[in-house]
Amino acid sequence: MANTINWGKIYCYMSTNNSWGDVFNKKTIENLAAPDCLVRQVACGSSSSFSGGQQFPTFLNINLGNHTGVVTLDFDAYGIPDKFEVWYDGNLVIDTGYRGDLFRQAELDAALAERGLPSESIISPPEGTATFNKNTSTATAQVRIYAPMTSTEWISELSCPV
Repeated sequence: MANTINWGKIYCYMSTNNSWGDVFNKKTIENLAAPDCLVRQVACGSSSSFSGGQQFPTFLNINLGNHTGVVTLDFDAYGIPDKFEVWYDGNLVIDTGYRGDLFRQAELDAALAERGLPSESIISPPEGTATFNKNTSTATAQVRIYAPMTSTEWISELSCPV
C-alpha cells in the first residue's frame, strides 16, 4: 500500500512502523507551532549550532523561565546566508533577515525560488545580536532558523532575560 504525501505538511518519524515521512520536499511551512518531533528543547543561555545540508527551518524552543527583562539573540551564519527569527507570545519579535556573504545573493535567490518564496536581500556581516523585551511570564520563545542552501553552518544563543 502506497503512502500519500500531503505536500506543504511536515512529516515526522513514526516509531510504530520505523518509517519516516517526507520532511525534505515540503515547499512551505504554515505559521504554526511545529510538531514536537521537529523541535529541539534548549535552555536559555545555551548555544545551538548546525553544520551540513539545508535546514528549512530548524525549530528551537527556548525555556526563558518566568522572569521578565531584555533577551538577546547572538547569531552567526558563517557566510552562507541564514535567517534567524524569534517568536514570543505568538509574535515575531526578532527577524535578522538573511545574514551572510553578499556575493551569495544569486544562490539565495535560487534556493528561495525553489520553495516558491520571493527574493530577500542578504545583510552583512553574517554575525550579530538583536534584542526584545520579555514583559510577560510566558516561559518559552521559539527560534526559527531558515537555512535554504547546502553546506550551511550557523550558531545561535538566546539569553535568559536580564
